Amino acid sequence: MNYTMKNFVSVLSGVLLAASAHAQIRQYTMAAAHSHNDYERATPFYAAASLQFGSIEADIHLKEGVIYVAHDPSAITPFRTFKEMYLQPVLRQFALYNGKPYADNSPMQLLIDIKTEGSSTLQALQTLLLPYRQYFDRNTNPSAVKLVISGNLPPMTEWEKFDPIFFFDGRPDSVYPAALKSRIAMLSVDFGQYAKWNGKGTLVPAELKKVTQVIDQVHQQGYAFRFWGAPSTRSTYYKLMDLGVDWIGTDHPEELYDVMHKTTHTTAGDMPVHPVYTPSYVSDATQVRSKNVILFIGDGTGLAEMFAGYTANKGALNIFQMKQVGLSKTQSTDNYHTDSAAGGSALGTGSKTHNRAIGMDNTYVSIPVLPEVLAPKGIQSGVIVTEEITGATPGSFYGHTPDRDSTYTLNRQLLSSKLQLAVGGGREELERDGGAALSDAGIQMYDNLDSWDPAMKKRTLVILSDKVVTSMRNGRGAYLKTALKKALQQLNASGKGFFLMVEGSRIDHGGHFNDLDYLVREMLDFDDAIGEALRFADKDKQTTVIVTADHETGGLALMDGDIAKGTLRGHFATNDHTGIPVMVFAYGPNSQLFRGVYENNEIHAKMLKCFRL
Repeated sequence: MNYTMKNFVSVLSGVLLAASAHAQIRQYTMAAAHSHNDYERATPFYAAASLQFGSIEADIHLKEGVIYVAHDPSAITPFRTFKEMYLQPVLRQFALYNGKPYADNSPMQLLIDIKTEGSSTLQALQTLLLPYRQYFDRNTNPSAVKLVISGNLPPMTEWEKFDPIFFFDGRPDSVYPAALKSRIAMLSVDFGQYAKWNGKGTLVPAELKKVTQVIDQVHQQGYAFRFWGAPSTRSTYYKLMDLGVDWIGTDHPEELYDVMHKTTHTTAGDMPVHPVYTPSYVSDATQVRSKNVILFIGDGTGLAEMFAGYTANKGALNIFQMKQVGLSKTQSTDNYHTDSAAGGSALGTGSKTHNRAIGMDNTYVSIPVLPEVLAPKGIQSGVIVTEEITGATPGSFYGHTPDRDSTYTLNRQLLSSKLQLAVGGGREELERDGGAALSDAGIQMYDNLDSWDPAMKKRTLVILSDKVVTSMRNGRGAYLKTALKKALQQLNASGKGFFLMVEGSRIDHGGHFNDLDYLVREMLDFDDAIGEALRFADKDKQTTVIVTADHETGGLALMDGDIAKGTLRGHFATNDHTGIPVMVFAYGPNSQLFRGVYENNEIHAKMLKCFRL
């Protein structure tokens, strides 16, 4: 993978497309986030305010005319007053952001839970806030902080006696007169009354029904809804959002911030579904010599990425039609998790090496790559990628360099390589680095798929503009499947056999950017091409198809999904590679060689064995 800034720009340019792609999923913002028991944190108010929470909670006690902040009377201390812990910080926010609670003028509310007698405590709070009323009066200041009173509320008959800056937190089982409806900010209830769920897995049907009913009941009355006492887990946040709860509470502000801030990038759905090919299995696991070997490399593709594609494709994947299954350990010689250079080189050379090195051993000595081994036997080789042709993975099948970013060197080595065919992006770089040598290389060049003549017997480079070999979300279309069909036609024409490496390059990009929608679209395109290869293998009966990865990227966890609807939700552990072993699927003659658990460089030897070399 050639991981450059232009990839970063490409990913960012697709964010709006991603949002529209799964617009059916309600997108929450921090304005709906509620910091439960905020006063118990090491930095009350600021822990939530720094993350731009829409609602911050404080429990108050009236004692000897002073309003203190504490959950229980025993926790009251002289310096933990409402004025010091919440009023003064609110005033600082307005001073800092020129009359707004947040820089972008996002709303803020304080949920004030009264623990002592309601009327007297609220009266004392009203007196305290009177000199600062402008910061809490939304009638005169649209940016004002909304004050919502909860807990021991004064009797409803007294609500209108209090300053209209105060709103109230009602209960679903109470009946409120129409005259007071405008003073009710929300209705809240104890989650424990409806479910005993611990926030892991999912709600049992009976409890889910109760929870759904109370939410719907409140919404039918025209109020916003909040649970208190719900578990503070990612699964809970997701479930409450799915159910349409208006305020999502948490005891862990950073965790909820992470969930809400990345919701657009951690949900996927409404994907184009492709049909899956059903193999005949006639040649599968037979022991005849393989005339052809097709190696598919999903860059950054672990089992979670594959199953995400399976879910988005509504329960079908070409990869999962392959019965011979193995597990590849991907560690490089200098790191627990490999990069695409060392991972690709292990596959291309049969030797593990250091990260960043291409076509070299771990002493930085050049060693033969697979096409260099096959060429003297009359076996042609090709590569197809969905990124620049100088990416680390394709480079591992023609190049030799200690630094994967040496694109000038890789472009020059491509021209003199043993590859019969190379298809990918990077036209602009190739012309810049090797323009003078192109005319002398004796290579047929194409700059678009339509003009490429697969009947061509000369060495062929089909190198397109990066604007064409872009992401699926940005309009790459059927490039990979089209290129594969033409490559199979051209390479098969020699009659002497071929090796073809096909990379789903940008699955890795989705992992790096923690963007599930981007990743799944690339995964589906990759799998669609695999179906074409399986079809070719069945017709040819002498072709072995292998699907694996150079490494896993992102540490993807699939949190929830609906296979029937093709929707899913995930969570990424990192924006880097991981050391998780990757799957190996194989089909056709000698596919049984790829069963078991082994080091990634052993795949190289297994492919040679398929050729009987």
